[in-house]
Amino acid sequence: MAINTFAEKALKFLSVLDEVYVNQAKTADLDSAALAQNFVGTNKIKFPKISVDGAGDYDRDAGYAQGGVSVSYEEHTLKYDRGRKFRIDVIDNDETAFDLFRQVALQYVRTREIPEIDAVRFMEIYAAAKRSGSLGTIVEKDLTSSDKPLSLFDAAEKALNEREVPEEGRVLYCTNDFYSMLKNTDAISRRIDVTVNNGDINRRVELLDGITPIIKVPQVRFYSEIKLLDGTTEGETGGGYEAVAGTKDINFIYASKAVLQGVVKRNVSKIVTPEQNQSADAYDVFYRAHHDLIVRDNDTAAIYIHTKATAHA
Repeated sequence: MAINTFAEKALKFLSVLDEVYVNQAKTADLDSAALAQNFVGTNKIKFPKISVDGAGDYDRDAGYAQGGVSVSYEEHTLKYDRGRKFRIDVIDNDETAFDLFRQVALQYVRTREIPEIDAVRFMEIYAAAKRSGSLGTIVEKDLTSSDKPLSLFDAAEKALNEREVPEEGRVLYCTNDFYSMLKNTDAISRRIDVTVNNGDINRRVELLDGITPIIKVPQVRFYSEIKLLDGTTEGETGGGYEAVAGTKDINFIYASKAVLQGVVKRNVSKIVTPEQNQSADAYDVFYRAHHDLIVRDNDTAAIYIHTKATAHA
């Protein structure tokens, strides 16, 4: 059946917004497919908690010691419930109105929602490393030109190795400044290949030690703490987020992706058509995104964070 109405097109367009998020969010690779399939209602998920006994002695007569396995499910309410109402004036017809909505929604997701989700997730990773009883590491140091980036990375790698964090599946999120230090360090012996076809010189550093991908993060998404603006009160009507006093810029995060469980669910909760709208000759589209990043207490050992020592005033 053909999709003709504005409402039908708007709902179908969510899949396009999902794809934009996957391609442009720095932390999209942290999304857990398993969590995404375990929603309980609109903003709750459930995940298993598993406990097993350790090994026991084998007895030739009695055989194996009986072990206990406990599996329970815990519900978690997603911490972040964010959204906006988009008003699309009727210009000519549904097609024109939808095209305008498409442009507005794409700009909102690209320039507002994605940076905010990334910033929230990095804040949550920092909070997990700092929480009481955490085994995560936070190092504070203002970087200078004399710092050796590979030595800083080696310290992070050693910390995770000592905690027996699997090497496979680790990731390095870093600022463009730190990446530039890595790319230009004299400690890396390199061979520059000049492509015969067009003369391009490739100086990109995409992996460290062959297994750790490097993901460059704009500093404006890379804070130890942010404040989410409510979009309604004075001074916050523009929405979004901002760094708060005491916030420290993050230089890099080195962690196991497996312990950083992200989940996001976007939806159009309501569409008011011009015929129904009592306040304007326009479509009102109510857009929401529920999301969170979960780090369990016993997984914090797999997080190493390097921040600036100087905090925001």
